[in-house]
Amino acid sequence: MPKFVLSFVVITTLLFQSGIALAVTLPPEQAVLRLYTEHSPPGEYLNARGKVSGATVELVELLLSRLDQPATIELLPWARAFARAQHQANSGVFETVRNAERESRFKWVGPLKMHTIGLYGRSDIFKGSNPSPLTNNKYLACEYRQSVHVNALKRLGFSEGRNLILTVNHGDCFSLLLKGRVQLVVLNEAGLAERQLQMQQAGHRLVMLQSLSQVQLYLAFSLDIDDSSIARWQQVLEQSYLDGSMRTLYQGIYSEQMISRLEQFAKAQQLQLP
Repeated sequence: MPKFVLSFVVITTLLFQSGIALAVTLPPEQAVLRLYTEHSPPGEYLNARGKVSGATVELVELLLSRLDQPATIELLPWARAFARAQHQANSGVFETVRNAERESRFKWVGPLKMHTIGLYGRSDIFKGSNPSPLTNNKYLACEYRQSVHVNALKRLGFSEGRNLILTVNHGDCFSLLLKGRVQLVVLNEAGLAERQLQMQQAGHRLVMLQSLSQVQLYLAFSLDIDDSSIARWQQVLEQSYLDGSMRTLYQGIYSEQMISRLEQFAKAQQLQLP
């Protein structure tokens, strides 16, 4: 038996006889983070190979890479994605509106987007002489379940079973609008250019009838994730705004106005640092 092998055997035997255990110190393995999103192009969708893709997905993947964080990203109907992130440990959902009602349910990183939400209709239905959709009950509005904008529509007088349809997926309402089955949908300016092109291909235009709100969309994490991890996420997100990475991913897809807003947000955050 070679000397070095014999020496190792002897030392190991002596250590165990002395009651001393040999231990190898390994770095703790990071648990796989489970992220959920919905079908909402151009930010999130399944590509031809069935992979979750989109401009916002690419930004989140960039942050995961910079954090060296193993993760999965799964696309689900919005209500299911939101519920999993709220009740499942080590998980998150993007992109979602941060408001007072949801504030205590998650830990927040963002904003990923900042834009205007509006109520839209088709140009062949809503012309200059048409009455406001809010004063005529014959118009049918559509929004997806668990959307923060459902309450906004209800405050405007829309109600399910009368003049409001609630769907499962984000894109369903726009499909119904294209087919003429509903007359009003809620859209944001982030994906408006693509929606406008689809509507023009159908021979019409999208018309904004009323501004509903100014919103910020965030990545929402389950409450069990420690605050130091949330702080690191926020740091790398803001860095992507400052170093041009976000602009590279968002440019040509989202509006220049929104990209500039995010960059200005990150610069303002840097000025607040001690």
